[in-house]
Amino acid sequence: MEAIRVSVIIVNYNVEHFLELCLDSLFKSLDGISSEVFVVDNHSSDGSVAMVKNKFPKVHLIENQENAGFSKANNQGLKQALGEFVLLLNPDTILPANAIRRCLDFMEKHPLAGSLGARMLDGSGTFLPESKRGLPTPWVSFCKAFGLSFLFPGSAKFGKYHLSYIPENQTAEVDILSGAFMFIRSEALRLSGLLDESFFMYGEDVDLSYRIQKSGYKNYYCPEVSIIHFKGESTKRGSISFVKHFYKAMLLFSRKHFSRDALFSFFIYLGIALRAFIALSSRFVKWAGPVAAEFGLAYFGMVLIKQWWELNFKGLPGMYPEVFIRLLIPGYLLIWIGATRMVSRYSDRYGHRSIITGIALGTLLISGMTNFFDDYRFSKGLILIGAIWTYVVVTGRFVLAGWLGLRKEKLNTNQASRWMVAGNASEFQRVKALFSPAYQNNPVVGWAGTGAENEEGRLGSLAEIPRLSRQLGIDQLLFSMKIMSGEEVLGAIQDLKDSGIQFSFLGENSSFIVCSSDKHKRGLIFQTDTIPELCRPYNLRLKRLADVLLCLILILLFPLLFWKFRSPGRFFSGLAQVLAGNKSWLGPSENRLRNFGVKDGIITMRDIAGPEAGEKVVLALDELYQRDFRFEMEIRTLLRHLDKI
Repeated sequence: MEAIRVSVIIVNYNVEHFLELCLDSLFKSLDGISSEVFVVDNHSSDGSVAMVKNKFPKVHLIENQENAGFSKANNQGLKQALGEFVLLLNPDTILPANAIRRCLDFMEKHPLAGSLGARMLDGSGTFLPESKRGLPTPWVSFCKAFGLSFLFPGSAKFGKYHLSYIPENQTAEVDILSGAFMFIRSEALRLSGLLDESFFMYGEDVDLSYRIQKSGYKNYYCPEVSIIHFKGESTKRGSISFVKHFYKAMLLFSRKHFSRDALFSFFIYLGIALRAFIALSSRFVKWAGPVAAEFGLAYFGMVLIKQWWELNFKGLPGMYPEVFIRLLIPGYLLIWIGATRMVSRYSDRYGHRSIITGIALGTLLISGMTNFFDDYRFSKGLILIGAIWTYVVVTGRFVLAGWLGLRKEKLNTNQASRWMVAGNASEFQRVKALFSPAYQNNPVVGWAGTGAENEEGRLGSLAEIPRLSRQLGIDQLLFSMKIMSGEEVLGAIQDLKDSGIQFSFLGENSSFIVCSSDKHKRGLIFQTDTIPELCRPYNLRLKRLADVLLCLILILLFPLLFWKFRSPGRFFSGLAQVLAGNKSWLGPSENRLRNFGVKDGIITMRDIAGPEAGEKVVLALDELYQRDFRFEMEIRTLLRHLDKI
């Protein structure tokens, strides 16, 4: 029996569609190499296990009945691995066909190399600095925690955390490699030991890299091995949760290998608190900054409009009392601007339609309120002009942001996204068939690749993609992984990474398209007309609207309804999670649709079915709920089962 050269360990948790792309690319990269692949599933609920069994029967699948954590799950695979080399690989990665071969070549040329890391790019083509890192000594940890590494990235003294003074295209001996792609010599792993299971999330790769060094081997960063790591399928890196878990892991590593000194621990905890404060403040400023700018400009304009209105239409300067300036104008503006924000929550992003709808709703609310208060009823003409002025201000801010190149603040003109396929004629037809039933507003304008000039839809060659994208105003470039090699995909996304185009990926035998261009957010999944009604973007927005409406109703009626709630503490906890968008009031019992944006429910179909219901009844309710979602049914079901909150 041929000796196994490479054993691959992939730990998966609820990223079914990304895992399929990963395995497709992995087996192409392992072609001709004696290998084995382990997928350790940490009790996913999204269909990952069934997908692996059906599409990748050669994979050794380990099914955990709980989320065992990254370290423990990897160790489960490592204990069974027989390869001369071991690759720890994240499921949200795509490998070029030459990746594994290049790793083997490097390790053969460098016999003291214990571990090898790749140059990682996110889904937008941006280099991920965690591809290479220095040892997080107390000083390096201090520089990271207090932002010195960010302020002085080119300094060998302050920039050691990400070794930012070493160019991304330079091969180098480094201290720490990322567990997302870690190619390890089995002998080095035998000497250093398996992953430390004290690290549940983050830090385990840091600890293993350091122990490999201590065993006498070296760690290398090799940019000749480049991969895509979508990154956004894990914890949001700006979140409080990320800061907490990341710095706790840093503290655990430092205590284990360097110091148990109380003063050092104090500075690390101080760094955690500082980073948490920065993260929270940053999120608040990102939300409140634009609101404050719009409010300030709109208020200044409304004061001038009020004076002009008094002079030109009323002929009585100062006819409106001070309460109009101090109370009513700010109140009107808060209603208008707040309404645009509320409406935009159910749109893909800010656009003319959401702004107009929000201001129209705000105007109706203002008009209705003023009819009940005669003492505060002023000119309706002035209210109408104020609404128009607020629209100009809000829209103008987005136009200005567009001129300044702030892509995340780009105004949505409500035009359909323009897609282009990188592939061939048959893949072009396959994409059109995928889109036609469920996403008819996404026109696929054509394809680029190898083929005859007169083939239907062909726009040019792969080399012409950058020019074609600019000329046609392409929003989404879709790579057919059946036709495109990993090297071609990597080259294309790097050429276009600053163009504002988003990149999508269609697996070789898949019925879905994956889009993940932001490392801070989970990717989007586009699927065929078999997609449940609940997963359609329009219905997801209606579901969110139902959640917010019920929150408002419950807040107003809580004094009358508190006796219906079994636990007021649980009610307020659920209320906070729903308002924050982390959960929904109602959801399926087995949520296999998280990748489509479906939130876990405070009340599930299992709760509605009752304790006496069998598993088949619960599964049937889940299927009916997902397949036949309707807004009015959502509201009715929630109101009927308030006692289950």
